[in-house]
Amino acid sequence: MSATEAPSDRAPRSVTAVATGSAADALRDAIAEQPALRLDAVEGRFTDLVTADGFPGDAIVLIEEPGPPLLAHARTAIAAGAVVVVLVDAEPSLADELAEAGAVVLPADTDGYALSASIRDARHPGRRRGRVGVGPARPRLSPRERRALAYYVQGRTTVQVADEMQVGYETAKTFLRRVRAKYAALERPAGKRSELIVRAEEDGIL
Repeated sequence: MSATEAPSDRAPRSVTAVATGSAADALRDAIAEQPALRLDAVEGRFTDLVTADGFPGDAIVLIEEPGPPLLAHARTAIAAGAVVVVLVDAEPSLADELAEAGAVVLPADTDGYALSASIRDARHPGRRRGRVGVGPARPRLSPRERRALAYYVQGRTTVQVADEMQVGYETAKTFLRRVRAKYAALERPAGKRSELIVRAEEDGIL
């Protein structure tokens, strides 16, 4: 089932999430009580969720601290084709930006029943994959290219990226070279590590 279709009894909506501690436990409990939903991945950081099996799923739940990174993560998730539900107590300006991006914004203390119902019923805003609003075009990275980029911009060397991904050095180097080439094709320079970090921040990977 795509994120733009209504969930059905035959096909539970797959859910991935960024949450930690008691918030993650409450999310698991809420989804377990909702037969129209299936929780496929929960990670403590968005960077880890991007590289997890099951990303993006049909819906992504973000339970993070309010701020620019949360907004970037919501935009990235929507661009990936998922509906997005955000639990946050944010300033009105941030809440408005999240809603304008297409996210469903709920108070941080929303109860489990209301949360699961919102995840079940949320609809994708219908924007084209790969672009959000008037922001920069985003490259179509393969899952392994995205994973290599995520590790690299966190400070790992190419050798360490290869170790993390359990591939050879030349393979990891190829993934990163392809990432740079795809950004360059969109006129978004990414030849240096510092430029890749900026690109990753812009696209919500950091």
